[in-house]
Amino acid sequence: MKIDDISELKKLRDFLNKNWGIYIQDDKLNGAYRKKIKKVMQKFGFDDLKTFVKTVTVNKNSSIVQEFINTLTVNETYFFREKYQFDVLFKYILPDIDSKKDKDEVINILSAPCSTGEEIYSIAIYFLEEKELLNKRDFMLIGIDIDAEAIEKAKKGIYSERSLTKLPPYIVNKYFKKIGNKYFLKDIVKNAVNFRVVNILNKFQMKKLGLFDVIFCRNMLIYFDEESRRKVLKIFHDIMKPESYLFLGHAEKVPDDLDIFEKIKINGVYLYKKITG
Repeated sequence: MKIDDISELKKLRDFLNKNWGIYIQDDKLNGAYRKKIKKVMQKFGFDDLKTFVKTVTVNKNSSIVQEFINTLTVNETYFFREKYQFDVLFKYILPDIDSKKDKDEVINILSAPCSTGEEIYSIAIYFLEEKELLNKRDFMLIGIDIDAEAIEKAKKGIYSERSLTKLPPYIVNKYFKKIGNKYFLKDIVKNAVNFRVVNILNKFQMKKLGLFDVIFCRNMLIYFDEESRRKVLKIFHDIMKPESYLFLGHAEKVPDDLDIFEKIKINGVYLYKKITG
């Protein structure tokens, strides 16, 4: 099976970029991603790259396209990753939001993309450990991802030891049950989170989620081109409530000339507050 037609590979790359915002550089397209494309082609019985490209780009919602996306996206994460951001969230941000809301108003938190659930489940564990905020009001936690397979794994809540390496032993013992070499997340955590398959660049799908007080979007924008980054940030702005906050990965930032967020620093952590009006 030959998949060395660079023009066809670039068609696939452009299709992925246009619809999901992910841009693959030429060197990666000719390297690791070529192998991933070949893997999907073999799974569905394609031996001709041109036919495969035509099938994928014409049938946007097919199982082949979903498998293609699942194979290309990276889902490397673990519990309590960049823990300092969670510390700032619970010590400073949530108390601030709580103090400005009516007691019967729900605080909504979004993890986008959520991969296999470690990030949004980490937030749920923080809530269960802190308790004080949970006793005061209701919270809604939602995780979204374009990778349907990752979402199914998140819902099941079954993890390897590698995903738990940053967790203190008492947290592991309290919220996980070990069976064999796997760790099963207990229902008290799983039931606190909702998961959905959503394309972050789809404005309609995103607006259907509702409005959020906090959005975590870490280590996704680095894979996007400039146009897609700006589009995502504007979509986030549209689905954020007044006085809401955006957390990005440590290597990411809102462009300086995109004046819809105010960059702030709390206890050494940079994050962004929505600008309204």
